[in-house]
Amino acid sequence: MNKIKIDYLNFHPDYKVCQHEDMYHFNSDTCLLGEFIKINENDQVLDVGTNNGALLVYIIKKGGIATGIEINKEALEVAKLTLKENNINATLINHDFTTWKYDSKFDVIVCNPPYFNTKDDKKKNVNKNILIARHEDFLPLDLLCNSLVKHLKNNGKVFMVHRPNRFNDIKNEMNKNGLYIDKYQHVYDKNTNKLRSLLLEISFIRKQEEKLEDKYI
Repeated sequence: MNKIKIDYLNFHPDYKVCQHEDMYHFNSDTCLLGEFIKINENDQVLDVGTNNGALLVYIIKKGGIATGIEINKEALEVAKLTLKENNINATLINHDFTTWKYDSKFDVIVCNPPYFNTKDDKKKNVNKNILIARHEDFLPLDLLCNSLVKHLKNNGKVFMVHRPNRFNDIKNEMNKNGLYIDKYQHVYDKNTNKLRSLLLEISFIRKQEEKLEDKYI
């Protein structure tokens, strides 16, 4: 495959990620989520919207058994290269998560979903590969939450990164589906003090939300 380069995940010079110059690239949110997720040895872990496979590397390095689902077939080909570069294995599935049916459920689901619910098509990315990864056209928040319920074990956890201004939207949609925020963390830009990211730990258990100490990067 042409136009491929190899990059390395933050703080892990041995974690390689293949990236196509015309497709979505991993960023600080990817790395924040990768560090945030908690996995027990041999947990069955699903990465929703696996793209180039960056989060699969974190999952496997933390001892999880990884499955990545991705609607974009071309992106999944890049994920295969990432797995090969790291000499690791995962199950890769080319399917729309909102219509996917699977017999087993997962201990952990990890998701770095499209953030933007832009209604004006003129403001969306022309590049379809980027549009799929950044805009909710193919994975609306309500359908994402509904699908998480179908694939998560009763005692399972969801780990997600999103935009801070979508906190209430996420909370409302999760609650509609019987999911609840256990913990959340705000991430700030240490140079500008600007709030930039939101990390979430979610489960079926309703309890007092715990706000973790703010993180600065």
